[in-house]
Amino acid sequence: MSKSSALSTFISQLLRTILAAIFVVLCSRWMGPEGRGELGLVLFWSGLMMVASDYVGGSNLANAIQRFGLHKLLPIAVCWGIFSVLCGCVCLFVSGAELKMVLMSAAISFPLVLLTIQYNMQQGLAKIQLRNRLQLLIEILKLVFLYYFVQFREPGTMGVGSAIASIFWAMMIALLISSWSMREEIKDAFAHALKPPKALFTDGFWSQNGHLAQFLAYRLSLYTLTYLLGSTVAAGVYSNALLIADAVWIFANSFGTIAHVRILRSNNENFKADITLRYAFFVFVGTVLACLLLAILPSGIFVWVFGNGFETLKDTSLLFIPAILAVAASSLFSHYLHAVNRFKALFFANVFGLILQTAMGFWLIPRWGVYGACLAADVGFILTFLLVYGFFKSQNPHARLKGKIRFRLLLKVFMRIVKGRSASL
Repeated sequence: MSKSSALSTFISQLLRTILAAIFVVLCSRWMGPEGRGELGLVLFWSGLMMVASDYVGGSNLANAIQRFGLHKLLPIAVCWGIFSVLCGCVCLFVSGAELKMVLMSAAISFPLVLLTIQYNMQQGLAKIQLRNRLQLLIEILKLVFLYYFVQFREPGTMGVGSAIASIFWAMMIALLISSWSMREEIKDAFAHALKPPKALFTDGFWSQNGHLAQFLAYRLSLYTLTYLLGSTVAAGVYSNALLIADAVWIFANSFGTIAHVRILRSNNENFKADITLRYAFFVFVGTVLACLLLAILPSGIFVWVFGNGFETLKDTSLLFIPAILAVAASSLFSHYLHAVNRFKALFFANVFGLILQTAMGFWLIPRWGVYGACLAADVGFILTFLLVYGFFKSQNPHARLKGKIRFRLLLKVFMRIVKGRSASL
C-alpha cells in the first residue's frame, strides 16, 4: 500500500475543507444569497454531467484497475467523459437554460470530468497522497484566482463569472500537473489501448446508478427550491447549509477513503467487516462532536461570516443535523458495499432514500421553504442509512466491534493539527 494513511488523509481533507469554506464564504459575502444560489445551480449541472461521465470513468474504474489494467480502461473513460459533457450541454441548452448557464457549466465540467477520471486512477493504484495534494492545490489556486479577478478584473465587485473562472483555471492547472505526474501510465495506456471489458460497463452501470441517486439526494433540492419558490435566494441559503455539512463530513470522507482502499486490497472478509465497523464508530463519534460545536455557535456568527441575507442559516443547519449524522453513519457501510461490488444494494438504498426525500420535498418546500427541504433530506438520508446498514449486516451477520475501542487515532489527528498550527506561528 502507498504511504497514505487515515491520519494524513484526514489532515489533507481538513485543510481542503477549510480552504473551500473560505472560498464559499467570500463568494457569499460578495454575491449575496441570490448569486450564491446561481453559483450552486451551475455546480449542480456540472456535477450532474460528471455523474454521467462516471458511468464509465467513476469509482468503478478504481475497482476495475485491479482486474484489467489501464490499457483497457483509460481511453474509453476519457472518450466517454468528453461525450457526456457535450451531450449534457446540448440537453441543458435545449431544455431552455440561458446560454450563459450552459457555458459556465461547460467550463466547470470539462476539467472536472478529466480530473475525476485521474482521481479514480490514483485511488485504484493506491496513490492517495497524490490525489490529496491535487485536491488541496485546487482550493489554494481558487482563492488566488478569486483574489486576482476581484482586485484586478472586477475591482470592488464580483459576479458569478469570476467565481466560475477561478474554479476553471484552478482545475486546469491541477489537471496539467496530474497528467504530468501520471504521464507514463497515461502514455502507455493510450499507446497500447485494448478493447474495454464488458464488466466496466455492467459494474459501472449499477455503481453509478447508486452514485447518481446519491448525488441527486445531496443536490436536487437546489433545483427544487428554485423551481418551486421561483428564486435562487433559498437555494443560496441551502447551498451554504450543504457547505457546513461537507465540513462536518470530513470524518466520513477521510476514513471512508482509506477504508475503501484497504477493503479493495484485502481478501480477508473478517478484516473487511471489522475495519468498516471500527471506522464507522470513529466517524460517528467525530461527527457528533462536530454537530455539538455547530449547535452552540451563536446565530450572529453565521451572518458575520457569510454576510447579510443568511440570517436563517444557523436554523437551517440545525434542521439538517439528522441528515448529517445519517450520512456520516452510512458512509463506511456504503464504501464497504461499493468495494465488495454490491452495486445493486447500494443503488437500491440510495434510490429509495432519494424517492422519499423528493416526495417529502414537494410536499414540505411550498409550505416551509428551505426548512422543508432540510426536513425532507433528514427523512431520506435516515432511510438510506437503515438500508445500507441492513445490507452490510445481511452479508456479515456476525460482525461486531471486537476488542477495546481506542481513540488514539483521533487524538493523534488533533495533536498533529495543533502541532502544525504551533509550528506555523
